Amino acid sequence: MNPTPAFRRLSAILPGLVLVLGLAVAIYDPRGAGSFLQNQAFDLYQQILPREAAATGPRAVHIDIDAESARRHGAWPWPRKRLTGLVDRLREAGATAILIDAPLSEPDPTAARELVRLWAPLPAGDEFAGLAAALQGLPDHDRELAGRLRAIPSITSFMPDRPGFGDTHMPARPASIAPQGGDPRHYMHAHRNWRPTLAPFEAASHGVGATLPDGAPGARLRELPLLVNLDGTLYPSNVLETLRVAHQGAGYRAVVVAPESGFSFEMEPGIERVEIDGTPLVAQTMRDGKLRLYFGGDDTRVTIPAWKVLARDGDTPPLAGRIAVIGVSADGVERFFDTPAGVSLAAGAIAASAIDQIAGGHFLVRPGWASSAEQLFIFLGGILVILVVRRFRLRWGLTLTLLLIAGGTYGSWWAFETHRWLIDPALGSVTLLAACFTCALMTRLHTEDEIRFVETQFGRRLSSSGLARMKANPRLIRAEGTLRDVTSVVAGLRGFNIIADRYLEDPTAYADILNRFFSPMTKIVQDRNGMVDRGVGDTLYAVWNAPLDASDHASKGCDAALRMVENLEALNEFLEEDARRQHLSHVPLSLSIGIDTGTAITGNMGAVQRFDYGVLGEPVSFAAYLQKNARHYGPAIIVGEGTQRSVGGRYALLEIDLVSTPRHPEGRRVYALLGDPIMRANPKFRALQEAHTLIFSAYRSQRWAEARAAIAECRKLNGAIPTLYDFYEARIAAYEANPPGPHWNGAFFAGRI
Repeated sequence: MNPTPAFRRLSAILPGLVLVLGLAVAIYDPRGAGSFLQNQAFDLYQQILPREAAATGPRAVHIDIDAESARRHGAWPWPRKRLTGLVDRLREAGATAILIDAPLSEPDPTAARELVRLWAPLPAGDEFAGLAAALQGLPDHDRELAGRLRAIPSITSFMPDRPGFGDTHMPARPASIAPQGGDPRHYMHAHRNWRPTLAPFEAASHGVGATLPDGAPGARLRELPLLVNLDGTLYPSNVLETLRVAHQGAGYRAVVVAPESGFSFEMEPGIERVEIDGTPLVAQTMRDGKLRLYFGGDDTRVTIPAWKVLARDGDTPPLAGRIAVIGVSADGVERFFDTPAGVSLAAGAIAASAIDQIAGGHFLVRPGWASSAEQLFIFLGGILVILVVRRFRLRWGLTLTLLLIAGGTYGSWWAFETHRWLIDPALGSVTLLAACFTCALMTRLHTEDEIRFVETQFGRRLSSSGLARMKANPRLIRAEGTLRDVTSVVAGLRGFNIIADRYLEDPTAYADILNRFFSPMTKIVQDRNGMVDRGVGDTLYAVWNAPLDASDHASKGCDAALRMVENLEALNEFLEEDARRQHLSHVPLSLSIGIDTGTAITGNMGAVQRFDYGVLGEPVSFAAYLQKNARHYGPAIIVGEGTQRSVGGRYALLEIDLVSTPRHPEGRRVYALLGDPIMRANPKFRALQEAHTLIFSAYRSQRWAEARAAIAECRKLNGAIPTLYDFYEARIAAYEANPPGPHWNGAFFAGRI
């Protein structure tokens, strides 16, 4: 029960919005939010299960021009003679191929022609005569390095997204790239700037490829482009070129896959793999042509400082049969990339790791159906979680959420461990948790509002156990009018007007008397699972079987009425003592109680703005009528026909009238409740009951003399009701004066009740 429609709509919509937001992130990946969670999960998988090293060790070795090498031999770029010396040492050590993982984009500043250009014009003195010719006669180290590169399998590099010096030319393409299945460029970023290696070195080398572009500061490197698009022309990476040259491959095939209909749950369009012609090597890629890097432990990486190679240090690992990757980790500043392996690596070390990964066939693959499966998991799992939280609250909803997350995480890990598939459990897990807690929060707020409503409406009406049941399930209350079988008990004080006149000038005492009446009567009702509907003046309205179900509610109402009569003695004792203290005569109070059972309307009987749960209908109105007229009949408790039918023969009930109303023109029988089942079993009560049968048989047949005689006999019996007999003798006298007619059935017309 929530009186705020806007809040009710929000509580229903907000968990769904969280689910929709999770799906939107999975589909559109705004600002890389979904990719961020994916990457964290996949990085963790790599750290738990790193790539295994080959039995013979790494196939590529990183030759690092590090800070110590720069201190000993100068910062990068090195003079060509020193670089030539490094290449010679690597060749002597048995390297099968050499990759220079940095563009040689500037002329050698120590070359003779550069010195002449730097010093020009030369001094005119005799001592400098012939200096220019002498410088021109010095060895050309660029030509020497080019000769070394031509003599051994070598690969030079260019760097995308780094502007070149002077006239930038398109890099050479020693091997062609043949598209298959579509144009790979549609799925790749086009680079407009690049820094190439000088043309003589490109011409001398056996392969030319792209090195890693500079990464964003603080970004983690997870992918390496195997193909790059330079202003519309496809080039391989230097990693692919190194493998092609080392294995004497002829070229490449870039295989593109796309569903025939343009859309498929099982296939994501893009570049699937790059094959090196003439070799068994195949590099599986992401849809944009990038290799998802899979790093191993320390045993998969070998880095040798360049100064040790130049110094012929005997501690250096062997290079025979391996590929040497010359990289630069210090060119005035350190240049490292953060990696999923948890360590920072230089670009050359990453290239060496990628060469080893492709050569070993270790690929991290994201299947084409992975995105669809993740989105389906979010959608179905989210709906299920929301339904369970709404139905069974947070405990079971959170249990289901954790089970779904555990299942999704296990499935993702199994796919990685078994097939090296990348299926993201992170975004789905976060979405399910967010949907679960959002739904639980809104449900909790909704429930707290319902609980406050229950406390406001029923805090004083129900017993503590009944109130707890209502708080546990506030949906038992329905604002809409509903029909329920109820038992209504209306109890009021006889003679209270005399007592009230005495206390009109003492409101404290007046209120105290009413409290002494209502408090025990309320407890009697609540102890028997009834609801105190309201108190009006000196009259108490109680209902059974609304809003909570109460079995055998008619019997509970009758039992409560009998206990009320018994408990009135305590109030009379107090009033007697108070009258004695004030030297006033004692006027004992008695009860008039009406009871009826039948179908009533329950629900909001107040304004739309102010909910007020109530029970209205014939049982309530007829019970109120019986309470008002009980003093005419004499007995304290008068019961309607509906209650008499419900309790059967269990209570001592004595018929006292047949009351006709517009709804019941034939009349409804009315009974006096004289006692509990023990009294009903008393022979004296049965004798009185048989005598009453004779009274009403003669009365309804208009045999007035026989009726008077039966009344006279009843007055002699134990348990006789003098007030009732006086009432009927007066009524007989009235009918003798004004006969009711031949069709009269003995009913007394009460009018509209």
